[in-house]
Amino acid sequence: MILKSSFILSVAAVASYTCQAQSQLVVPQIMASAINMNGIEANFVFSPLSNNGGARVRVEVKSGLSKKFAVSPTGGFEYHIHVKPVGPGNDCTAAGGHLDPTNVGAAKCVAAKPDRCQEGDLSGKHGELKATETGAIAPISYNDKYIHFSGETTTIAGRSVVIHNNGTRVACGNIYPFDQASSLPSGSSEGASKAGSPDGDVRSQGSGASGGQLVATMAMAVAGTFFGALMAL
Repeated sequence: MILKSSFILSVAAVASYTCQAQSQLVVPQIMASAINMNGIEANFVFSPLSNNGGARVRVEVKSGLSKKFAVSPTGGFEYHIHVKPVGPGNDCTAAGGHLDPTNVGAAKCVAAKPDRCQEGDLSGKHGELKATETGAIAPISYNDKYIHFSGETTTIAGRSVVIHNNGTRVACGNIYPFDQASSLPSGSSEGASKAGSPDGDVRSQGSGASGGQLVATMAMAVAGTFFGALMAL
């Protein structure tokens, strides 16, 4: 069997990255997630703030989050950092629950008290992605001092970003170092069969994935997971 060059490049990129994830990225670096599935194209960039003070987060949605598609009465889409990578075939359910190293659990996040929210509950702390007529959302940026780039249970390295439509997972993408995420071959996964699964009980799961578990899971996920190139900041 002859492997396509794009697949080989993806395997090499993941192998390189998972070694960094296992060492917990001792030197903080810009991380990114590029989502391109089910008509939803979005970029998330996490830039370390000085003195290990969290991250500057930049979000841009290029397509897919339209008012026609939105189910929530608020017309918004939730999005979170989940504890595990995306599974083969862009399986968003494989991402597990929210990144929650302090075990906040399913308690509702109050934006005014972000220290009491799950680390990965980005929409709870900073607001949902509001649907538009076209499905594109202009870039937004904010600081989140509770995001970490190191620590086995706290780092965002090797995890994933998941977008929800009233609780249902509709799109997802792994979190890579920015230079690697932007160099992966582009690829759309229209109609991925396992994207539209409800959160259910996994919403409150903790972040007990170890560096070794992240490596093993990402190795399994690479066969079905490809990413679109990030647009220039």
